[in-house]
Amino acid sequence: MSFLKRLKLRFVPLLLQDPELGQMRFMYISHRPENSYWECEWFFPPTKTNVFLPIRGTEEGPNQQHRKFYLDLVARFDFILQASRPQLAAAYKQWADKELPSDIFSAFELAAFGLEDPGANPVHWEVSFEATGETWIYVTISFVGNEAQSAVVDT
Repeated sequence: MSFLKRLKLRFVPLLLQDPELGQMRFMYISHRPENSYWECEWFFPPTKTNVFLPIRGTEEGPNQQHRKFYLDLVARFDFILQASRPQLAAAYKQWADKELPSDIFSAFELAAFGLEDPGANPVHWEVSFEATGETWIYVTISFVGNEAQSAVVDT
């Protein structure tokens, strides 16, 4: 890739309109082009809210396996909520000093999904939630396959 093209990508990112994920922006990493990615705010049907997605790819477009993984989360969302509940409840109790309500979305909103390598077996991915109350809490729960792992909490 020419110097001028690399320079342009740093200051004028490529845009793409994906038929299912919406508008995407290419984030070119000049010192590590292999780590470049697309990002978007996807209107996630189960919550009817926008959710941040980073998607590996090249300037030609997003990685299709990565994209498919995210699209498949729609059908798995009830399971994801159930698997995430213990970590969300613990974080909410520790940082807001409250019990998590039965309706998770009265205390949190879905913020983002993340995915490392969609071809890995098992796949490593994460889901993030942001508290909606007075106390700002951002909880990211890691998954290995379908198993929820530990949560990282930012306050």
